[in-house]
Amino acid sequence: MITILRVQDSEGRGPWRPGFSHRWVESRDDHENLLSGVLQFPTAHRRLYSWENSGYGCQSADVLRRWFTKTEYQKLLSFGYQAVEMQVDRLVDRSDIQCVFARIKPLSEDVKPFDLY
Repeated sequence: MITILRVQDSEGRGPWRPGFSHRWVESRDDHENLLSGVLQFPTAHRRLYSWENSGYGCQSADVLRRWFTKTEYQKLLSFGYQAVEMQVDRLVDRSDIQCVFARIKPLSEDVKPFDLY
């Protein structure tokens, strides 16, 4: 098994959903370094099986902190998001800032919250 870290809500949904990021994202000079997973891995969805659940995450807390500042994370906590650790079945693709993962279990099951900050 592979351990992945990510920020998500109780349903397993990440905070980069359409129409929501403007509520918590701060203006930062380093945003150009953080490509969305869809842009960074445009063909990853082709390597997923229909029975798998997938998402984007990081392989270390240090990398996850690049995506969320302390104050952004505090805002996300107030919206019901939290940093979680989960075991995944496989990595579909990865880079130095994120990875695409797949697992049989839903993203909301068998996750362990942890303190990002």
